[in-house]
Amino acid sequence: MTAPVALVTGGSSGIGEALARRLRARGYEVLLSARGHERLSAAAEAMGARALPADVSDPLGRDALVAAVRGVGRLDLLVNNAGAAGGTTALDIDVDRARRVLEVNFYAHLALTRALWPLLAEASGCIVNVSSVYGTYAADGSAGYCASKHALTAWSRALAAAARPLGVRVLTVNPGPVATATFPHDELRADPLRRRLVLEAGQCADDVLRALDAGRGEIWTRRIFRLPAIAQALAPGTFTRFFSGRL
Repeated sequence: MTAPVALVTGGSSGIGEALARRLRARGYEVLLSARGHERLSAAAEAMGARALPADVSDPLGRDALVAAVRGVGRLDLLVNNAGAAGGTTALDIDVDRARRVLEVNFYAHLALTRALWPLLAEASGCIVNVSSVYGTYAADGSAGYCASKHALTAWSRALAAAARPLGVRVLTVNPGPVATATFPHDELRADPLRRRLVLEAGQCADDVLRALDAGRGEIWTRRIFRLPAIAQALAPGTFTRFFSGRL
């Protein structure tokens, strides 16, 4: 039997690398993609994956990645995990930076999914969209990032509804703080109380696989973060007054 194939973007470190290692242990052929060639090559070699360097924010990079995956001829699992930081307030946000963050955190995932859909549909495969708790509520300190993740979460939920009748499963992942190279969360980890909110990348990857095995459609890797999402949805004005400057 041919091994199932998974493409993991943002796979050279953090959640992507941890998830890719676990998929390799499950017998997947893993196609590992990231922008940085050196770190990607080292990660892929260490786990026995195939490195596919690509900048997913660049249409040409996406086209090359899609062509490589099509060359394999099969795709059972697409993990849209590539991400960019955008930690500025709503008033200080830079338009060009916001555009870059949206390109990486939203448009790239949409474009790859559309381009690779025929392979996923043929395999009755799965799509994992790694969003954020900031895709379910908004905080002023990360306005551009929140906007990009809100777009991703909304699209992922809509995709799940459209894909299910066609035999493709979609899992939306809303991690809280996860210690990665891009987001080390040093301030949170230094706080005796708040450090408990921070997950290691391996813990997050384990949560994703458990959710896939259980056939779930959406998860928060720290359930406590559902509370601000619910609060802002039910009482946005009260949420803004109470949490202003706190999240």
